[in-house]
Amino acid sequence: MSWSLRDLKPKSTVWRTTLVLGIVVLVSQSLSLAFYSFNLYAPEVKQHARLAGSVLRLLRQQEKEQPLLAKSSPKERWLEHAFGLTLVRDPALFPKVVDKPLADLFTDYYARQLAIQLDEPVHVFFMFKPVPVLWIAVPSMAGVWVREPLTYFADYNPYVIIAWGLGVPLLTLLAIVVLVRQLNRPLHRLERAALQVALGQHGTRLDTRHGPKEIRAVNRAFNQMTRQLLQSAKDRSFMLAGISHDLRTPLTRMRLTAEMLADQELAEGLILDIQDMDEILEQFMAYMRDGSDEAAEFIDVRQILHEVAAQFSPLAEVRIKVGQVPCLWLKRLSIKRLLTNLVNNALKYGQAPIDLSCHLMTDFVEIQVRDHGEGVSADDVPRLLQPFQRGDSARSSSGSGLGLAIVQRIVKLHHGQLLMGNHAQGGLLVRVRLPLTGKPL
Repeated sequence: MSWSLRDLKPKSTVWRTTLVLGIVVLVSQSLSLAFYSFNLYAPEVKQHARLAGSVLRLLRQQEKEQPLLAKSSPKERWLEHAFGLTLVRDPALFPKVVDKPLADLFTDYYARQLAIQLDEPVHVFFMFKPVPVLWIAVPSMAGVWVREPLTYFADYNPYVIIAWGLGVPLLTLLAIVVLVRQLNRPLHRLERAALQVALGQHGTRLDTRHGPKEIRAVNRAFNQMTRQLLQSAKDRSFMLAGISHDLRTPLTRMRLTAEMLADQELAEGLILDIQDMDEILEQFMAYMRDGSDEAAEFIDVRQILHEVAAQFSPLAEVRIKVGQVPCLWLKRLSIKRLLTNLVNNALKYGQAPIDLSCHLMTDFVEIQVRDHGEGVSADDVPRLLQPFQRGDSARSSSGSGLGLAIVQRIVKLHHGQLLMGNHAQGGLLVRVRLPLTGKPL
């Protein structure tokens, strides 16, 4: 399995912003350390090593002249008073040398500078408590240590270093949180608004008076888009309503004329064709309306199932089985149209009896509609949910091919799920799952 650096790039805005600002902070602190090291720390250490080296050369000369002197000479006392460096001859006062990796980063550089001044290797050991002190061991001054107190190091404020080392990254994280929230808040609003428009709520609008200039420009473009979609939907509905009205008048006259024909067989055929045309017009109108403008109600699904069963009972046997299910926020007419289309398809393309059932599952209510026909091919299921598509067995039958497309649209409007497949004992089984949201759509 191959991968590239692009696969390592964060997917979310939060982590991308964190990565960019984290790199900026890391580079900034690294440059600050480099600036301090090369322009302040190194020159200061070299200057201090030069002065200390001069004093150590005097002390080294003193040791060569009087190696067995037990007490400090006047010259040593003068050097101690003037420069603060003291010769320690008592082994009981010698430092206990231990490894200090962090301190060695600083003392090793100082030792190298002293070695340059003294022309011999030097060992430097740092002790912070009880007071900051540098202990210097020169090989040519065997048996003694040189003690150099760091008087002003005790005045250093460690909180400033902690604030710089930890405070800057923490402030950066805080800035990331604030920045990402400001960026993501209008994006989340845009996402919710786009989902509402996708559900047919073309009247959705975004605020264009507040926020950054770029966000306001995006919101204005979004509002312009929704206005155009709303106008297109109105024009489409108006056009179809006009077509439906204008066509139904001549259809009514044709039906009256057909009923007056002497040839009853021809009259019945014409009347059936006119009824099919009227049903097709009704399906077109139902598909265009889609129920998005209908208000949701807190209703009992079982009641709608009984109403649909009563509507089709004179035509075929409709068996109903319902369990204990809660009331849901649903668009009543849309759900009834959904069930009517499913039962009507079962009667047209399947075979009676029709089984209607409703049960409560874990987090949704499932409605099932089953016929006892031949069922459909599994390959045909995705195609049947598209507009103007019908199964092979329905090609000789009347209809517009919009029945299941209307069902699919209503299910999406309710944030549900539509499942189709053949029943184990024969016939087509359609399952509609409606979520237990507990809130109006």
